[in-house]
Amino acid sequence: MFRLSQFMREVLHPTPLKAARKPAAPVVIWNLIRRCNLTCKHCYTTSADINFPGELSTEAIYNVMDDLKAYKVPVLILSGGEPLLHPDIFKISQRAKDMDFYVALSSNGTLITEKNIQKIAAINYQYVGVSLDGIGKTHDDFRQQQGSFDASVHGIQLCREQGIKAGIRFTLTQDNVHDFPAMLDFMDSKNIDKFYLSHLNYGGRGNKNRKQDA
Repeated sequence: MFRLSQFMREVLHPTPLKAARKPAAPVVIWNLIRRCNLTCKHCYTTSADINFPGELSTEAIYNVMDDLKAYKVPVLILSGGEPLLHPDIFKISQRAKDMDFYVALSSNGTLITEKNIQKIAAINYQYVGVSLDGIGKTHDDFRQQQGSFDASVHGIQLCREQGIKAGIRFTLTQDNVHDFPAMLDFMDSKNIDKFYLSHLNYGGRGNKNRKQDA
């Protein structure tokens, strides 16, 4: 995953060279749940809106969190599937915050609504990342659900209104490369904090659609 927004800032305002630093500590992107309300064409976990067997219990998740803390992992990115479908997502998030992890939420954005935005704000996530893979119909075709673009953008707007740092993840393929300039304009017009450019992951449905890789 390439942080395009950071690259653009460095081009315009290069950071002065410094003495060599120690390697950064690992970042853990944790797929807490496989279930998702969308069926994205490029999903590497082949997620769907069903319950999958073998998911970790909340108690087991807490045990893993304890291990990650013992290994001095500083950053947890809670993902899925769609993490907001996990029944204990806010309990898990709060425990991670209480353990002094940097905690981010990686969502498709469609389930960030007026009903839960106050809970999301109360957790005080350091960052909320939302997947957008094009403008309007392009994104909806990726998600295989009409209206998903508008729902995701609404989720981003709700986060921004609550002062939550929010960003975009864009997976580049032949199906959406034409929307890339428009996505940059969208980022600028909405004053989006971060823009991550991702490659197609050859897993799950992403593997079935690998011929569309850019």
